[in-house]
This record gives sequence, structure tokens and C-alpha cells, in this order.
Amino acid sequence: MDHNPDTPVCLCRDCAADAKAAGGRRLEVFNIERAWTICDERFPRRFVGAKADHPGVTEWVDSYRSDPLDARSLLIAGPTGVGKTWQAYGALRAAVCTATAPKWEATTFADFTAALRPGAKDPEAALQTFRTTHVLLVDDLGAAKNSEWVEEITYRLLNGRYEDVRPSIFTTNLPLPDLREKLGDRLASRLVEMCAVVPMEGTDRRRTNG
Repeated sequence: MDHNPDTPVCLCRDCAADAKAAGGRRLEVFNIERAWTICDERFPRRFVGAKADHPGVTEWVDSYRSDPLDARSLLIAGPTGVGKTWQAYGALRAAVCTATAPKWEATTFADFTAALRPGAKDPEAALQTFRTTHVLLVDDLGAAKNSEWVEEITYRLLNGRYEDVRPSIFTTNLPLPDLREKLGDRLASRLVEMCAVVPMEGTDRRRTNG
């Protein structure tokens, strides 16, 4: 399989070994759909085929690819069911499925807070993983009961990634003024500075397709 430089790619050691054993051609770089389906089971099955096509999201992808070390983060905001998570995973795919294959993590905001609650297994290690991975996706930012503890751990996450200039992809159902009220001024200020904000509008596709 010859690689088209315009096609997002992913490296996988097992695939590379199979390709080498099969005969000498440079087959270690696989088409994105095959790579994710076969090689990376962390990618949610529902979003294996996600492809970013919203103009604001593709603009962020192009910016990330041109300068991954200094790329801004991405915040996709809009009501429930307009396709924010699909766009976010499409952006993640396009960002991390490259020859450099940067480390990444994806979580929901609810799972993030659950992993850090007192009594969870090594919450500080979990926070360190989320803070230091090269690309992080957090779906439904702000979708947790507000408290000083939630605000504090969210600040530690965002401020750590802000200071280290590590790109993140966030989605939220909350309008930006409500997000400021939910997360607090200092977090909202960080988000506005570190993120390219992409608003999405439309009807709930889940209800329409149901």
C-alpha cells in the first residue's frame, strides 16, 4: 500500500513487523481506518470512523499539524446532539495519527472527576497522566456537579496543560457565559486564552435520527 501524504496515518509496531515479513515494501504506514480498527482499541467503537469536517475544527487540525509543539487547544461548544463529540474525535484522529504518533488520552469530564475522587486508585497518577499526555480529549467539560473540589482539580488539569503548552480538545454543552459560571472565572480565563473556540448549532441529531 503506497502512502498518500494527504491521508492521515498511524504507525503500529505489529503492523510494521507484519509488513516487513510480507516483503520489503514500506507498508508500516497504514490507512487511518485500518489502523484504528485493528491497532488501537482505546478509540471508542462508535467513533472509529469519525472525521472532522466542520470548518472551524479542520482549521484547528491544519494549525496543529503545521506546529504541534505550539498549537492552541480546541473548544467545541454547542447544544446536545449537534455532533460535537464526533468532530472532537475526528480532530483527535487527524492530530495523533501521524508518523510521529504522539501519546494521547481521551475521557469524559465525568470519568475524569471519577478517576480523581478520594478513594480512587492513585488519583494523583491519573491526574499526572491527563496533565502530561501530548494530546488530551475531554468530552462534556463542565458536566459534573459544581463544587470547590471539582473546580480545583479541573484548574490543576487545565493550568498544567496551559503552562506546558500541551494541546487539548474539549467539548461542552454549556454556552460560554454559563461555562464561566460553572467553572469559575480563573478557569474560563484560561480556556479563552488557550483555545480556539468553535461554536456548533443545530437540532439534536439523536432525536431526529431516532
